Amino acid sequence: MAKGGRGVLVVHVTSHGYGHMNRTVAVLNQVPEAVPVTIRCHPELFPNWRERLTRPAELDAHVSDSGAVNPIGGSGETDAPATLARALEVYREAVARVDDDAAFLRNVGAAALLSDAPPLPLVAADRAGVPGWLLANFTWADIYEPYARAAGPEMRELVAELKRAYGRASGVFRAEPALKMGWLPNQLDVGLVANPGRDRGKELRAKLGLGKAEKLVYFYVGRYGQDDLDWGRLASFAARGVHFVGYHAAPVGALPNLHLVPASEWSGGDLIASTDAVVAKAGYGTMSEAMAHGRPILYPPRRGFAEYRALDRNARAWGGGVPVSSRDFAAMRIGPALDRAFALGRLRPPFHPDGAARVAKVLTSLCLPRRRFLVDRAGGH
Repeated sequence: MAKGGRGVLVVHVTSHGYGHMNRTVAVLNQVPEAVPVTIRCHPELFPNWRERLTRPAELDAHVSDSGAVNPIGGSGETDAPATLARALEVYREAVARVDDDAAFLRNVGAAALLSDAPPLPLVAADRAGVPGWLLANFTWADIYEPYARAAGPEMRELVAELKRAYGRASGVFRAEPALKMGWLPNQLDVGLVANPGRDRGKELRAKLGLGKAEKLVYFYVGRYGQDDLDWGRLASFAARGVHFVGYHAAPVGALPNLHLVPASEWSGGDLIASTDAVVAKAGYGTMSEAMAHGRPILYPPRRGFAEYRALDRNARAWGGGVPVSSRDFAAMRIGPALDRAFALGRLRPPFHPDGAARVAKVLTSLCLPRRRFLVDRAGGH
């Protein structure tokens, strides 16, 4: 145990993209500062953690999974053979370090471990006698399994080993919208795990020099952008009074209606809550925040990505999802879809929007003695 009887919360986050990190940020920002937190992830994510966390945490370089491999400039697709080859390589390297990871947990005085969503840290937690919880709307076993069926026995065995590792979790925080994951025991449905967002629409419009008549759209097409988008057609929406706001410049140069804001000042949650609609790839983070804040979202399909089916199904059932074909999205022929989204207005979330608080409460109860936890809560921490 750490000083004062406080157990350390050790957090593992996949090195695949920013979405998992942003989801875990939503949880950790609601864990009292009295709980010491150590985050183990790829060092490339360190600046993003420092940008998004509102509480102190130690950062430790550690990689134990690889996620999916997407072609550069095309994050809507998955390269299945490359994904499996990379997954097997990283798994073999990481499984040899599990005993070291268990020793790390004992040495730092870990009281709980949270993984989003590498499987092997859960094995280390089990060996160290530490409660290990998985935060997930899918597992890498679910993602890899369809690819592995056609890839031979070695890859099918990899999926089986991943499932066994996930099965060592003390419990699973099931974040909606989720894959079924019926094979995975001890699931606790926590609803949407999303970062809070403030409606700063007036401030944003003033910053961009826009009035109430213009429509404002949060535009996020992935970490690497999309090389095949018709950026000229996107610019043409300026004549219709439609403006887009995001973090990344178009590869063709400045557009009159694509406005950039610093991520350090404008979180994705704030931008979603401050705009009329969202145009984005269908990833959990953006989709869940759109749902939590009741903003319609336009999205293209993601080929070879198992998670997409659950996201698409739930977005359509909610009513705020406006799917666009790959061809129309690449050509930015999204005028009719935008009109449908604007007509929807603001919607109610389809799931409980307070999943981050629910997860944080369980983790805090594991890391703080009950008396100390109640005192800290009363003090507003």
